Amino acid sequence: MSGRHQPEASAGSDAAVIARRRWPVALAVVIAAMLLASGAVLAARSGGGKAPAPGAGASKQSPQQIIPAPRGLMSATGPQSNGTLWAVAGNSSVGLFKLNSGTGLETASMSVSQAARSVAQNSAGVVAIALGTQTAGALELVRNGTSKKTVGLPAPAQQVVAASAGTSFYVLTAWPSSASVSTVSSTGRLLRTVPAPAGSVSIAADPRQGLVYVLQRNGLVDEIGLHGGNIESSFTVDGDGLSIAVSPDGSRLYVLKGTLSVSNIAVVDTATEGVLKVLPAPSHCIQLAVSPDGRHLYEAVGSPGYGNIQVFGL
Repeated sequence: MSGRHQPEASAGSDAAVIARRRWPVALAVVIAAMLLASGAVLAARSGGGKAPAPGAGASKQSPQQIIPAPRGLMSATGPQSNGTLWAVAGNSSVGLFKLNSGTGLETASMSVSQAARSVAQNSAGVVAIALGTQTAGALELVRNGTSKKTVGLPAPAQQVVAASAGTSFYVLTAWPSSASVSTVSSTGRLLRTVPAPAGSVSIAADPRQGLVYVLQRNGLVDEIGLHGGNIESSFTVDGDGLSIAVSPDGSRLYVLKGTLSVSNIAVVDTATEGVLKVLPAPSHCIQLAVSPDGRHLYEAVGSPGYGNIQVFGL
């Protein structure tokens, strides 16, 4: 990939500081100190800064893998069949990064617009970057690492996801008082746009096609038809909505809710629209993605000081 972007170095892990204490010290305190020390090791693996803590309201669960990512991570895809992950990250400058999910290594990068907000890759290998400023929105398509095409959108882009079948992309765009979902072909044609509720923050493509799940900031989830724009069903989860993802078979939704500091993930049965269980989420979790086999949940964690992708078993 040409035009290599130099990632900003992650901040170093905070050193654990243990104050001197007079003897005797309770055994429980010693054990707690040991656990905190092991937590510092996890922080070092997570790309710098303090280790994100699980959100309240869910049982603790440790990630099976932590994939380092550049600090200022804004968006990341789930893994492709070859193990490739794509990420958009940066602070003063923004880059598109190609990561190997198996080794956790960065294999390529390129500079992109500072208006980049989200990234997705379709089954044909085309990478789409959602661009949004205060006054305009666009979708940038990258093919073979270098070829680019930009498609204008009706509003600033918030998120892009790939269709679960075919090669199209769905893009959530929004103004302060309105929102919409646009369908864009992999060749750069704006196919259609349907309205979405104001306050929409995230979308997920229903594998049954022709439908998209739209998450609102107030925790309401709508299933909207992409042809007529009709709301087919609605339900709510407890908490402010942040991100939504769907399993490959369409049977489960994963809804990230709460705040950047304290959040958790509601697992929803799409047949009953009921919450089956609640999973923990690390602090500063910004986006969810499900592996192609439906067995792992990828949780993107990003702040100006660090970035990583944490992998949890389902």
